[in-house]
Amino acid sequence: MTSLDSSSSRASRLAPNFRFPVFLDLSGKQCLVVGHAFDIAAKVAALVEAGARTIYVNPHADPQIVQLAESGQVEWRQRDFVPSDLDGCFLVIAALANNAPLFQLAEARNILCNAVDDPAHCRFSFGSVHRQGELTLAISTNGWAPALAVRLREMLERELGPEYGTLLEALKRVRPEIQEGIADFDKRRELWYQIVDSNALTLLREGHNAEAEALVRKMVRDALTGQT
Repeated sequence: MTSLDSSSSRASRLAPNFRFPVFLDLSGKQCLVVGHAFDIAAKVAALVEAGARTIYVNPHADPQIVQLAESGQVEWRQRDFVPSDLDGCFLVIAALANNAPLFQLAEARNILCNAVDDPAHCRFSFGSVHRQGELTLAISTNGWAPALAVRLREMLERELGPEYGTLLEALKRVRPEIQEGIADFDKRRELWYQIVDSNALTLLREGHNAEAEALVRKMVRDALTGQT
C-alpha cells in the first residue's frame, strides 16, 4: 500500500460530520471490504443482503465470510489490500491498522469510504439499525456515541411491534392502485395519513390482520370512488 501523507487533507475533517441521512440502493454495485474487525462479517453479510457485488480482501476470514465465499456470494481475495482492489468500486469499508492511505485513495476516486471505529477516515457512518420487513429505522449520533444509538434503537424496538411492518406490507400492496387512481398529490397524501392514523394498527396489534387489511382497502376504495 502506498504511504500517503494524510496530515493536510485530514486537517479540516478531524471531527465527524455525518449529518446527511440516506438509504442506498446497492443492487449490482461493486463494494469492497478490507481488513478485519469484530463486526466485519456482519458488514459483509449486510452488503450481500443489500444485493451488492461484494469483495472481501484479507489473508484470513471469519467462518461466516468463508461460507459466503464458498457459496459464491462473496469474492474473497485471500491476501493484503492493493490499490487496484478499488477498481470499479462504489463503496469501501476498511478495518486496517492504518486506514489513512486507503481513505485517500478512495477520496481520489470518489469512492465512499467507511473506516471501522475511525471517524476521521469516513465519508459515511453506520447507524444503529432496526428492521421489520421493509421498515428500517436507523439512528446516528454523528459518530460520537454509538452506544447511545444502540440504546435508543432498543427502546424503539420495544415500542414498535411487528404490526408496523405488517401495515407497511399492506400499504405496499395498495400503493400502485393509489398512485394510478389519484392524480392529485395533496389528495394522495391526505389518504396516506388517513390510513396510517386509522384503527388499522390497533387491529394488527390485536391479531386481526384480515380486518385491518379490509379497512385499508375500504379506505382506498372510498377515496378512489370519490375521484369519479
